[in-house]
Amino acid sequence: MLQSWMGGLSDFRATIPFAFADRGNAWDGTFSAAKDASMGRNEPGSVAEGLIAGSLVATDLGWLPVEDLRPGDRVVTFDHGMRPLKSVSVATLWTAAQEAPRAAWPLSIPARALGNRTEMQVLPEQALLIESDAAETLYGDAFTVVSAGALDGYRGITRVPPSREITTVTLEFDGDEVVYVNGTLLAHCPARQTETVRTAEELMAWGSHGTYQRLTDAQSRRLVAAMHAAG
Repeated sequence: MLQSWMGGLSDFRATIPFAFADRGNAWDGTFSAAKDASMGRNEPGSVAEGLIAGSLVATDLGWLPVEDLRPGDRVVTFDHGMRPLKSVSVATLWTAAQEAPRAAWPLSIPARALGNRTEMQVLPEQALLIESDAAETLYGDAFTVVSAGALDGYRGITRVPPSREITTVTLEFDGDEVVYVNGTLLAHCPARQTETVRTAEELMAWGSHGTYQRLTDAQSRRLVAAMHAAG
């Protein structure tokens, strides 16, 4: 499916960010390492999620830096082919790295660890779609969404101290979508309307309507442990 995008990278197309926010020190006490134990999705806009500038996204024009995208651009999605972007939000995180809790550090993903062609970084709350036999065994679906932070230690993925300045880009479509980043790494882009499910029955019903399962931290740790054991 992606062969036409794998061969090369497009020219950089400079654009003015459509939304820019200087968040000051992102770690001024607003970030909490403790996560909601209920099933569901985080609200878009967390300071610890979004794609980091420089990440390459598959579009109808080829691979484009995520910060180059703008509303209306057509992006390759995992389930629905080409979809136009509804909005693109760009923000700068001034991290004051010495104050950043380790739980908020970005994750460095070695080349090919998750289908990415090159080494890259993601923020810990960025949701990634993972395919594994262990997920199907544990949760009834081979494809599950986990926060990147849950993958710390898997296939050489590790936390790294944040840069002083990080530019992040949040992509939004009309509905939930998963996009290809730096190859076949799959990044979840939730729509702004959110739901929360609290039981396994609700989770299965939710998934049957095409919404991606996002595991809780406890579920994600169990899944990653099972993937480790499976080699």
